[in-house]
Amino acid sequence: MSPVQAEVFPLLPQLARPYNPQEPADGPPRDILVKAKTGTGKTLGFLVPAVEARLQSIEAHTAQALRDAGQESDKAFAHRTRMVFGRETVGTLIISPTRELASQIAKEAIRLTSHLDGFGVRLFVGGESKGMQLRQWANSRRDIVVATPGRLRDVLQSVPEVERSIAKTQVFILDEADTLLDMGFQPDIDAIKEYLPRCPERQNFLFSATVSDKIQQIAKSTLAPNYKFINCVSSDASPVHADIPQYHTILPSAKEQIPHLMRLLAHDQLTNPGASKVIVFLPTTKMTQLFSTAVRELAKTTLPAGRNTVVYEIHSKRTMESRTRASNLFRADASGASILITSDVSARGVDYPNVSRVIQVGIPGSSEQYVHRVGRTGRGSNKKGRGDIMLLPWEMGFVRQSLSKVPLKPLTYSDLAAQVTQLAKEFDSDPAAFFAGVPAPPAPARGDRDRRYTPTPIRGPKLFQSNLAGITEELERTTDTFKMSLDEEAVRETFMANLGFYVTKSTEMRARKEDILEGLKTWTTEGLGLPTPPYVSPRMLAQMGAGDIGRSRKSFGVKPLGRNSDYNRPPRQNSWEERGQQRVRSNRDGGFGGGYGSRDSGFRDSRRQTRDGEEGGYRGRDTYSDRSGRSGGYGGRREEKSQFW
Repeated sequence: MSPVQAEVFPLLPQLARPYNPQEPADGPPRDILVKAKTGTGKTLGFLVPAVEARLQSIEAHTAQALRDAGQESDKAFAHRTRMVFGRETVGTLIISPTRELASQIAKEAIRLTSHLDGFGVRLFVGGESKGMQLRQWANSRRDIVVATPGRLRDVLQSVPEVERSIAKTQVFILDEADTLLDMGFQPDIDAIKEYLPRCPERQNFLFSATVSDKIQQIAKSTLAPNYKFINCVSSDASPVHADIPQYHTILPSAKEQIPHLMRLLAHDQLTNPGASKVIVFLPTTKMTQLFSTAVRELAKTTLPAGRNTVVYEIHSKRTMESRTRASNLFRADASGASILITSDVSARGVDYPNVSRVIQVGIPGSSEQYVHRVGRTGRGSNKKGRGDIMLLPWEMGFVRQSLSKVPLKPLTYSDLAAQVTQLAKEFDSDPAAFFAGVPAPPAPARGDRDRRYTPTPIRGPKLFQSNLAGITEELERTTDTFKMSLDEEAVRETFMANLGFYVTKSTEMRARKEDILEGLKTWTTEGLGLPTPPYVSPRMLAQMGAGDIGRSRKSFGVKPLGRNSDYNRPPRQNSWEERGQQRVRSNRDGGFGGGYGSRDSGFRDSRRQTRDGEEGGYRGRDTYSDRSGRSGGYGGRREEKSQFW
């Protein structure tokens, strides 16, 4: 039994009792505020009381209906009463900050109630068919409803049937309440509460990893005055995962960013042969898309596992079906060389077992977000895992300002290069000995619907390429060559997305906005291969809340000539005057997720077969492709739609 369950389950008799208007206001509390870290069993901690409360509520309503009708012994009438009550009322409404976490909670609820005949679990999340969700709503009971704030508010405002049932909600649960507030969902939560019964008729559970002033305010406005506070975080517990080795690298310049990332991935494959499972977090969706393409392509020629490396991608521009599929595949992955490139949609609540390392490229949104990201590693295994954060020189203030309490160890760019080179030589000298004692990877579980998409694990030294020492020596040259193939427009749009993110973090980094702007410009040229840095107009800076940057300057970059644009790209006299390639527009249905800006994609189209399934080009409905026929898109795999029944 987990710490949360050990605290909550003994309260079940009082937590599960139906609402009684004759009960005194100062009676035993029915509302709880639980402070608990991720991974402490809190999902079952609130699902079990919710299910028990629903069952007792149904029985109490049925018994009262039988007494009122004078048909206490009529089993058919009792059955009809239960079904009608189950369809017309909501037992528990659970609000979750992300689609992934909401889907995970719904799946856990389905498993927990699989033995209960007719028990219904409904899911309302964005990114999936609203019509399908409403059809499922209309055709079954509403015992547990799991939702993200935006989609639920939408259906409440547009579907009267949903509004009527939600108005009869018995238990209201806010999971990851601190994240809900951090993500700006308080207006949605306040609007949703207007549709619910008032306290104390409505029972409330609030779960949060922290109890800040904002959490105390929402607790005061949501919970009954006599709520019970349960603290599942001991006073001596480390809030920063002190048991997990954590390293930080301040890169010499932007040029070393991609090589250092690939070396960290190579280091994990070499230190965990046959058991490498890495999550790479990036600060923005655009950067996640760009680096997914980079890692997927560079893995073939720079990582020990080469083409045996399986790369997954999750971010908000991908469809919910695609994100669910990628999440499920990565969770079950036993290839021994897998990488998940993701934005913060995977930072909290989503459980990925046996993650050997978490890598953070750039600063997280906050120190709390750093902790939640690191908490993804080592779960479900005896390994402690490892955390790495790599920052550009102008980001280094974040370590001193926001991560001063984290037990970070310094790791230099050259030290990591030396470690990877030494490990590569050890493998080359005796591959069999290098893999000695490595257990065989488990086969996919029988009956797993994703089994046909799961790569067959390769055992032993065959997992790695030969001549690893030579590959590591060529890593920087390989990455420099690759940078020149990145689509310039995609890089510019990633620059704009990152600028919008970083200018809001100047205080956390103790950096001037001017330095952030210049640092990002340098990043696009040194780190990503642009010939000239992007131009940003004063109007665009003002829209980003950085209108005070460079007011005394005449310009913020080299202003485009003959073109009304916020980007620095001189006009081309001929269509072929860009890196020796001519690109033509095509109208082809695209792969998964979105791309960049209004074009849906910044990368050229391709579709090819690999050992881990078919890869769809990184594109959308309106794409650019090479007339030469070179493949340029590196991401995506065919997805199947998941449903909750």
